Amino acid sequence: MRLPMPLQRIFAIALKEALHMVRDRLTFISLLTVTIGYVIVFGYAINPDPRHISTLLVDHDKSEFSRLYRAALQQSNYLNIDPREMSAYQASDLLRRAKTSVVIEIPPDFTRNLMSGKPAQILVEADATDPVSLNGAISSTGEVARETAEHVLRRDGLSRDAPNVSAVGANIDVRVLRRFNPKGEQTFFIVPGLIGMILNVSLLVMTAMSITKEKERGSMEFLLVTPTEPWEMIIGKIIPNFFVGIAQVLIILGIAFFLFKMPLTGSPIALVCLLLLYGLTTLAVGILISTAAGSQMQAMQLSFFYFLPSILLSGFMFPYSGMPYWAQRIADVLPLTYFVRGSRGVFLKDFSLMDMWPHLWPIGLAFIVFTGLAIKGFKRTLN
Repeated sequence: MRLPMPLQRIFAIALKEALHMVRDRLTFISLLTVTIGYVIVFGYAINPDPRHISTLLVDHDKSEFSRLYRAALQQSNYLNIDPREMSAYQASDLLRRAKTSVVIEIPPDFTRNLMSGKPAQILVEADATDPVSLNGAISSTGEVARETAEHVLRRDGLSRDAPNVSAVGANIDVRVLRRFNPKGEQTFFIVPGLIGMILNVSLLVMTAMSITKEKERGSMEFLLVTPTEPWEMIIGKIIPNFFVGIAQVLIILGIAFFLFKMPLTGSPIALVCLLLLYGLTTLAVGILISTAAGSQMQAMQLSFFYFLPSILLSGFMFPYSGMPYWAQRIADVLPLTYFVRGSRGVFLKDFSLMDMWPHLWPIGLAFIVFTGLAIKGFKRTLN
């Protein structure tokens, strides 16, 4: 039984497209393997409720309670207690420089107040640039403190009915200071990373299309007869996109400052250096993709495969501290990870140019690597 002619024509066209898809190995393999890889990686890596958060404990009390409290916090799985001993000022500065996320300070009179029934205070400083992800960790500091204090009271024979102990048990007063974003504005968390994400998408795609359009239009042959060096061609390709990126940044910053009332507590020079270096690195990645892709469709797919992990693993949407160790190592090679940290630092944490340096040099290293690979790939394209 023969199929009707319209169905035969549809089947013939579908068979032709399927053959083209299979022959385009880069597209076909990437669609299958990358899809499987993304589901596995992101399924394990993305966690909105982070555990084992980096924490510093400043112990002025040096008591049995503080020793048990440290051990109990470590067992809670929410916090990862740093064993180093340091002053409150040093710990607070590490919090500002994003070297830790929580600082717990036990005052010197804690045990004395606890035993006498007075409010025994514990001071907690938390990095509130992400106002949601640390809620579980912050609440655990108070719960563990109360459980530990009541254990100490019971062990010392002080019952809840004793006159020097509160009728509701240990009188623990946990004072939480949410630094850098005390009002918990979600916009202040999103906007600094949003700048990098928009540049990552727009500059990458526009630049990735530049050389592939020459290939598809057949104008690459005209470039072959010119005396232009590969690095000159690359610079010429990225200059228009570079100015487009500057215009985008100015628009985003204008909206952030005037509409969302975004603060800029750090150095404007540090912000400019971060934006320029990250923009150039993104352009270099786009040139590298354009030399590797044979068509605009392939360039779009390779761009997507690059910026999707950047967006999901960089800390822009989901907390870096909530990822498993292997996923954090992947995030550590993504330029957007360092841009997000540096951008939030200069907007909210009073970053100077010196504070920005630990986030600038990895982006600069990525720029050198991607630019070298792009020049090498462009030479191969010309050949």
